[in-house]
This record gives sequence, C-alpha cells and structure tokens, in this order.
Amino acid sequence: MFKIKVFILLTVLFTLITYLAGCSTVFSPDHPKAEKGILDLTQWQFDKDGVIKLDGQWEFYWNQLLEPHQLEDTSIPKTGYIDVPGTWNHYQVDDYKLPGNGFATYRLHFITETDERLGLKIPSVFTAYKLYINGELIASAGTVGNSKETMVPQYLPQIALFEPQPGENEIIIQVSNYHHRSGGLLEALILGNEKQITGLRERNIAYELFVFGSLVIIGIYHIALFIIIKKDKAPLYFGLFCLLVGIRTILVGERFLIYLFLDFSWEAALKLQTLTFYLSVPLIIMFFNSVFPEDFQAK
Repeated sequence: MFKIKVFILLTVLFTLITYLAGCSTVFSPDHPKAEKGILDLTQWQFDKDGVIKLDGQWEFYWNQLLEPHQLEDTSIPKTGYIDVPGTWNHYQVDDYKLPGNGFATYRLHFITETDERLGLKIPSVFTAYKLYINGELIASAGTVGNSKETMVPQYLPQIALFEPQPGENEIIIQVSNYHHRSGGLLEALILGNEKQITGLRERNIAYELFVFGSLVIIGIYHIALFIIIKKDKAPLYFGLFCLLVGIRTILVGERFLIYLFLDFSWEAALKLQTLTFYLSVPLIIMFFNSVFPEDFQAK
C-alpha cells in the first residue's frame, strides 16, 4: 500500500511542477541583440512583443569601477566588448586570459521610443554589483570593491523600475568578484514594462513558494509516518529528501530566503545550497532501494 501511495504522490507532484514550469515566460529567439554596446528597441513594442533579454555585446572596462559621470569622458579607453550573459573568465586582453577574480564595469545603450514606465529584472550577479540607469543608482547587491577585503558578496535577484527617456538610455553595472570561480553577468537581464516585470517576479516567487510549501508538508508527513511505523525506513528517506529539496528551492532561482534576510551570509547560503543537493542524492537512492529492494542492488 505504501508503494502505491508513494507512486501516486510522485506522479501528482511531478505533474504539478511540470504544469507550473510550463507557465514561465517564453522569449522570442529572434529578438534584437546588442551590437557594440548599442541595442535598438525602437521597433519593439512591449505590450505586443513582451519582455526582452538584454543579450549581446556590452562595453567592457576591466579593472575599472567607473561611475556614470566618469564614463562621460570619451577618452577613457574600454577593454572591448563582451557577450552578456556570460562569464568574463578567459576573456582575452592583450594575449592574457582573465581569471575569475577581479572587477569590471559594463555599459549598454538601448534606444526606445516608449513613454511608459519600464522595469528591469536583475538576476544573481557574481558576486556583487551596483547598477545605474541614466546616471541614477537604482539597484545593488553586496558591496563592490577592488579587492577581496573591500568587497562583500551577495546573491540578490531583484527588479528595478524607472522612467526611460525618449531615445537613448544608458545602463552601467559595476561588478566585482573575489569569492566565486566565475565572475560577471552569467544570467540575462530582462527588460519590460512595469506590469510585465513585476508580474514575472511575482509569478516566479509564487511558483517557488508553492513548491517549497508542498515539499515541506510532504516531508513532515512522511517523517511523522516513519515515527509511527518505525519498521519501514522508506518514509524517513523520502521525507528528508523532500525537506532538502524544499530548502534548496528558496536558495536558488529568486532566492526568496535571501530576500527575507538581507544580511544572511553569502558563504553560508552557498554552502547550504550545495549541501542540500549532495545530501539529497544518497537519500533518494536509499529510498528507492528501501521501497524496491528486489530491483535495486545494495552497491
């Protein structure tokens, strides 16, 4: 009977997660991309075409944390253009491949004729950043610095709303990384109108909280079942597995746990995120071995 219940439970949970994941935003593969630091969105209608990823070539200034007023000086030499999203690791500068550690400034100009309020969905940046739009600081995570001692890492996906100016708009992002093997903008920034961006953020958080709550309830139920039965360890393995995956859910994606506790240690969050993954693998193996001993070998 327990095997049948577990099978039905897994089937229902997988179906719900698959269905909700299918409701995620779909991006057009032929959307405009930035070329040499400029993205032309004059033909892009957000209400009709949807949100857009700010992919393509961004201006790149290695070993420089530049403020907007400093970049008004056209004499400042840029290192080149770098593809976003992507790490700066192995980006070649004068026959020298960049390491993961370091700091840099990214800049993108986008041209739009829209007069509606826009929003920017900012992913986790590796591993601290400050973001300016048209000279105004509108978002940051951690503390940007030019050394490991002066910077503080933090993953904090968030949204930023702003009023665009007709014609050319400027995005500047200062990034520093001395705590992760990869540095830079590894995920795409998403631009849309206020309703689209806030809706995208809220849907993602709602989906992750639904998965988290479902897994925690299922986990507690099966651990309680083990306490009652005791002879069968399968509910214990499955319950612990669900709890670990549930905890991991709020540590990745929108990272809701970090959003709730802004001072939560970046290192502790990263270790907990990694630990939940590596502990869940042996637990699910032991679960299947316990439920189907004839089909699974002890090795």
